[in-house]
Amino acid sequence: MSLDYFQFKQFIVHHLYSTMKVGTDAVLLGTLSDLPIDGRILDVGTGTGVISLILAQRCKAQITAIDIHQASVWEARANFKESPWSDRLKALMIPYQLYAAQGNPIQYDLIISNPPFFENDLKSADKKRNMARHNDNLSFRDFLLASRNFISKKGELCLILPLTEGKLFIEEAKNFGFYLQKQIEIKPKPDKEANRLILSFGNQVMDKVQEKSITIRNSDNSYTETYKILTEDFYVSLK
Repeated sequence: MSLDYFQFKQFIVHHLYSTMKVGTDAVLLGTLSDLPIDGRILDVGTGTGVISLILAQRCKAQITAIDIHQASVWEARANFKESPWSDRLKALMIPYQLYAAQGNPIQYDLIISNPPFFENDLKSADKKRNMARHNDNLSFRDFLLASRNFISKKGELCLILPLTEGKLFIEEAKNFGFYLQKQIEIKPKPDKEANRLILSFGNQVMDKVQEKSITIRNSDNSYTETYKILTEDFYVSLK
């Protein structure tokens, strides 16, 4: 793989200037999220636009992607333009809080995000990486408050978080009328504990939350059949 881009089967993602490179979290979120048949999707903190591109391949919805990092938005726009779905994808440089405060009447059927989750004391020297991975610019509370303004009546909120932060988010979400509907635990290997949660929220309390677990690699470090099947429409090859 080039350091400058990642080649998928149906599209290419340039990621030289974005806050984060293409990674497993984004691919998992894009492939495992439930989708509206059409309608509208909002991708918050899009970075390279990889999640939006995966969703565009999977459905026919109109997709808006937002980010606060100028170079990421430029790169996402370029990636969208090169894709087969350029007419359904757009990228905006705007903070989520400001986007919500504008009084935009648009309602989204899916709001999706691979959000920042680290606290300030864990920052690195890389400013771009800090922007992508630290929640100074978008706290869970701000994210949920903005999402409440945009979610449609039957809409879904979907995101990926580390285990500890995911559990905290589940509790905070209740304060804004978002209730957990589905939880997918992501395990790196069979003998390892889950280190990520893909969480789906809706406006209604569920009698029973749907739960499942996915393991990425086998003990010998090869990819599991489940992961291969999940990503076979997207990855050119898995080694």
